[in-house]
Amino acid sequence: MRILIVDDEPFYIEQFKKKLAIAGSEMGIEISVAGQCYDGREALDFIAKDMPDAVFTDIRMSALDGIELAKAIRQSYPELPVVIVSAYPSFDYLREAMRVNVSEYLLKPIDMQALKAILDKLALQCRSRSDKLARDCLLAVLASPQLEESTVQAARRALFHPFYRALFVRNRESVYEYPVLAPNIEEDNEVLCQALRPLLGEQPSWIIPLDDGRSRLIVLAMTGENGHDLPALLASVSSHYASDGIKPSIVYSEAITDILRLNRLVPALRAALADRIVIGKPSFFAVSTPYAPVTAPYSDIERAKLDKLLSVQDTSGASAFIRGLFRSWESGSYPMKAIGKRMREIVSGIERHRDDSSRLEFNDGDARIDELLQTARTLPELAEGFLSMLALVFGWDEVEQEGGDFSRLFARIETYIASHIGQPLSLPLLTEHFHVSKTQLCNLFRDYTGKSFVEYVTSYRMRKAQDLMRFYPSMRNKEIAEMVGYPDQNYFSRVFTTVIGMSPSDFRSRSAANGD
Repeated sequence: MRILIVDDEPFYIEQFKKKLAIAGSEMGIEISVAGQCYDGREALDFIAKDMPDAVFTDIRMSALDGIELAKAIRQSYPELPVVIVSAYPSFDYLREAMRVNVSEYLLKPIDMQALKAILDKLALQCRSRSDKLARDCLLAVLASPQLEESTVQAARRALFHPFYRALFVRNRESVYEYPVLAPNIEEDNEVLCQALRPLLGEQPSWIIPLDDGRSRLIVLAMTGENGHDLPALLASVSSHYASDGIKPSIVYSEAITDILRLNRLVPALRAALADRIVIGKPSFFAVSTPYAPVTAPYSDIERAKLDKLLSVQDTSGASAFIRGLFRSWESGSYPMKAIGKRMREIVSGIERHRDDSSRLEFNDGDARIDELLQTARTLPELAEGFLSMLALVFGWDEVEQEGGDFSRLFARIETYIASHIGQPLSLPLLTEHFHVSKTQLCNLFRDYTGKSFVEYVTSYRMRKAQDLMRFYPSMRNKEIAEMVGYPDQNYFSRVFTTVIGMSPSDFRSRSAANGD
């Protein structure tokens, strides 16, 4: 932490330097004196050229006193902490300091415990500002392939570590159609950072959710090219993002020296993971590892066999045959992308034996298969989900639920959601309550509502929120948010604006104007 000392007494400055050194050593905080100035004007000139992390200033000086200096700093550098140091315990001075919103007020002669308490707060603020600046620079680097020179310079000042490594992990449970609907993950990120800290030491890490709502980019700073225990780090990250006992795969980069390479590296990480991820069989691999695209086997002979079964409407035989295909794909550990391609080919083959009325819309078919791929924990679960989808879409008598009446099962699910709308709702919760797989639930929501589970629940909650705003105009947004399942009012407002197309306050105004 770099500190600027401002005082018109050179003797005091030297004494204060010694106290700072002692306090920093005893607290384990790296403290350096960025500079020393003898009045407020000199201090402002210094700050403009070399920004410190904090300013300690005497209150009574010629030219520009401590209060005026603090006021000027607040106007030009609102994030820069200012500590007023005074030999006068006057309430008038304290009141003036409070008016200009100084960070702390320290009395002379300086008590070491009081100084340590202030330094501890400032160090925490400094780390927070540094992390925020670094994170903002990382986001700027990722946002554009062509960076302005000012962004380049800011990134290199904030991200000054010798080496970096990027990890890319897919969070299977985060399947959101709208990126803004993804929940606030700051607390989750902090949990992971705490878990990584013993492995990283003093080197920072940044966790960045990507715009697809499903992926996490983890950037690790390193002092050397092999500056950490990579296997232990990968295992820790994989365990953190595990769901239902299934850990995700992770792709990682080699150590890089130029952080500006990150915006070109992320697409390569994303593509590598999409090409190689195997459902139910997590693995860790470097993006630079040579890889030849793999195709899941589905021969012309196998296509002909399935066509023959479909031509005679032997859906039971077709189901058994498709299960066999999935078993062969599981034994060969074929990647998700290759299996998804084969699933689409099977659907196309079935559609050729049906009339137009039973065809899947192109986008709907892709959406259903993508959901199955994202939610299935194992290949057998994916196979059952796929067959359940075929049963629902094409009328195959394959899956028995509620005596074969899917509508009764889904009616019960809808009733449950309606009666628990103010509580946390998730696919795992419904899976446990109704004893069906996640893949089958995804199929039911698509078949009976045309929406994914997340879209359906979000839409239902927003409709309930609109009704409450219309019929109970005096009810506060915070109360409505909690009633429809959003403990965080700000998050509720973002979701409402995204789904409804206007903010809650605008909706209230429009409803009142229309007499609703």
